[in-house]
Amino acid sequence: MKSICFFSSYFQGDKIPYYVKVYLEELGNYFEEVVLLTNIKELNNSEKEYLTKHHIQSRLYDNEGMDFGMWHKALGEFNKDYDRIGLINDSCILLKSLQPFFDWVNLSSLDYAGMITTGKVSLHIQSYFLVVNKNAIGHVRKFFEVNGIKKTYKGIIMNYEIGLSEYLLANGMKIGGFYDYSARKDVNPAFILAGELIKKGSPIIKKKILSHTYYVGDYLTWFRNNFIIDHRYYVALIKDVCKGNLIVDIDKVVLEVQGGASLSYIRKYNFGLAVNKILSKSFILKFIFHQLILLRRRLRREEK
Repeated sequence: MKSICFFSSYFQGDKIPYYVKVYLEELGNYFEEVVLLTNIKELNNSEKEYLTKHHIQSRLYDNEGMDFGMWHKALGEFNKDYDRIGLINDSCILLKSLQPFFDWVNLSSLDYAGMITTGKVSLHIQSYFLVVNKNAIGHVRKFFEVNGIKKTYKGIIMNYEIGLSEYLLANGMKIGGFYDYSARKDVNPAFILAGELIKKGSPIIKKKILSHTYYVGDYLTWFRNNFIIDHRYYVALIKDVCKGNLIVDIDKVVLEVQGGASLSYIRKYNFGLAVNKILSKSFILKFIFHQLILLRRRLRREEK
């Protein structure tokens, strides 16, 4: 099977992050070619030697259109006749072997597969981990050519993550996720159900859960769903559930990706969560509380 994986990753500096290297090396077990797509920079010599040693190609692209923008450019450059194409990004941390996932894909008759099928907004495969099999490759290439590079986050999600699944379904392609949450139209499973996914054996976890680099608008959703924001909970759960199967040093990853996460930050969130639970008993008080959060979100946007 002639296969290639395009791994999109944005990072600053001249060194490839540790968690990205773990991911790239594991992907090399399932694809003949692995290509690291990243923003334009000069990697240091040791990183270039690392890529050569592990037979990983690299392409440096202008940072536009996020991961779909990089995939768009790579699909245009690598136009050979492939049997399988992987479209994967660095928004997740790889925890353990991907063998169970690829065993499932190989036994299925799916044309377009991913880690999670969600029903939020409409039925679609979440886009941080996509496998496009031969029957769907022509459709995917055409879709990228027609839609071009989208500049806004909302445009990327609606046109590409959601739109691509809809387009493939309309063209008779079979799509599916390793974890099927198509019946859940109320939540983003990758975040809200992260603990459940780990318990089910998910080999990946969203990087934001460990780095705390959430969007300003995330918190109302987190409050409504009693989301646990403390990364230490997930680290402990990963160590317990994945005992003996981890292919990554999770403590090293936390140190590498940790941004503004602090105990005071976590305490503030937990306080807000507790307040939301109390005020939820009163529709009026809950409404006022949510309006204050929305006001704070607007003010923070204006500050930027």
